[in-house]
Amino acid sequence: MELRQLEYFVAVVETGSFSQAAERCSVAQPSLSQQIIKLEKELGYPLFERLGRRIAITDAGNLLYPRAKSILSDVQHAKHSIMSDSSSDRGSLSVGIIPTLGPYLLYETVTQFKQQYPDVKLEIREDMTQGIMNQLLNAELDIGFVSLPIENKQIVTDKLFLEPLYVAVRSDHILAQSQSVDIATLSNTPFIRLSDQNCLSDQLDAFCYVQKIDPPTIYHTTQLATVMEYVRLGMGVSIVPACAVATYHGDGLVFKHISQNSLDRVIVSARHQGRTESEVSKTFTHILKQTWRALTA
Repeated sequence: MELRQLEYFVAVVETGSFSQAAERCSVAQPSLSQQIIKLEKELGYPLFERLGRRIAITDAGNLLYPRAKSILSDVQHAKHSIMSDSSSDRGSLSVGIIPTLGPYLLYETVTQFKQQYPDVKLEIREDMTQGIMNQLLNAELDIGFVSLPIENKQIVTDKLFLEPLYVAVRSDHILAQSQSVDIATLSNTPFIRLSDQNCLSDQLDAFCYVQKIDPPTIYHTTQLATVMEYVRLGMGVSIVPACAVATYHGDGLVFKHISQNSLDRVIVSARHQGRTESEVSKTFTHILKQTWRALTA
């Protein structure tokens, strides 16, 4: 059994086509088909049913698929570990970060990091939590910066900081006059919120469920900057993280604590359990943590 055979097999399963799998693997279709046949002969079971122009995966194929994915992932992780650890000052580092952190922390973090490691190839990808998890599992990222909860057991996390969340209101809103916001008041207050794919939206849902409130949502958006602008325009209120509060220098918004129960999120660094954390990764994490502390002090 060869790695390329597993690679071809996985490609056929995921594309549903021998021709598309061959294109994805940059190989001629007859060569790919021949390798799949060799793999089937070695295993003693057919992996696909050929149904004219269509194919269907067999029970044996369904059993092999997750194992093949795991083997290919482990090999990819091993390659990345060797490449990143063999030359820490000239290697590479790929970082994932959620969009409610990146715009506020990356500029200073990257600036300081490049001063220490000018020859390291740094790649940053901003994505939602699930996208970052998938890229960590597929060895496309070395480390990700996200908020809990993370439920995948293959992902290892280290707590970086506890970030308070605030209620953002327009400065002339009735809620702006009080020292803090009462939870009951929020139950009937129109909300502007991030889309459901954003972890901040999930945290708001969990908080509302525990507090037994159901504020009406009047607008969903994918950008935190849009949320804050619509609050400033008086369309509703929202929940925003401390780093966004610390970097807001405009007029028209005030930010309030919730009076009865504090609302916050746990920010962590995340990596695949099979990956060794490199020195450049540790340095980047340390700088990002210090950047947050300086920003919110």
